[in-house]
Amino acid sequence: MTHETGLLTRAVMSAAPAYRRLIWGLEALLPLFDLSVRLYLAHIFWKGGMVKLSSWMSTVMLFTMVYDVPLLPPEISAYLATAIELGGSFLLAIGLAGRWAALSLFGLNIVASISYGQLSEAALQEAFYWGILFLYFVLHGPGLLSADTLLRYLIRRRQSKRDAEEHLGEQTIAHSA
Repeated sequence: MTHETGLLTRAVMSAAPAYRRLIWGLEALLPLFDLSVRLYLAHIFWKGGMVKLSSWMSTVMLFTMVYDVPLLPPEISAYLATAIELGGSFLLAIGLAGRWAALSLFGLNIVASISYGQLSEAALQEAFYWGILFLYFVLHGPGLLSADTLLRYLIRRRQSKRDAEEHLGEQTIAHSA
């Protein structure tokens, strides 16, 4: 019985580091995953905004006759949808104000799914998946490969430099007193 226990212990002891290395490797891929999903979603909604811009009269006509956007006049809805698609896509792609960009595109996705009554079941399913991905970024943020992370780093760096200068100034005053 001791021999079997020793064998099991050795197997677990050698498997645990391998498992840790595997998890570390998978976690190292998370920033690339975040970036690729952000770019995927941004591309889809950027193309939608560009199509709206390329034929503005058709876009306004669609918002007037086909889309049933609640509370807003059709032309305002068209402007707003296009601005959210283009602005939100750009911000999401670079990861600037990533949570807000994802939230605005999430909301647009919901309104588009509700207001266009002729969506097929497959299109509704696709919109549902996009919504889940947008929620991921609303809750998780845009990830390490983003402008948000770069700005946070620069702000912290400036703050720690300022703190170090203040600390040095306090020491200088204490020594001269």
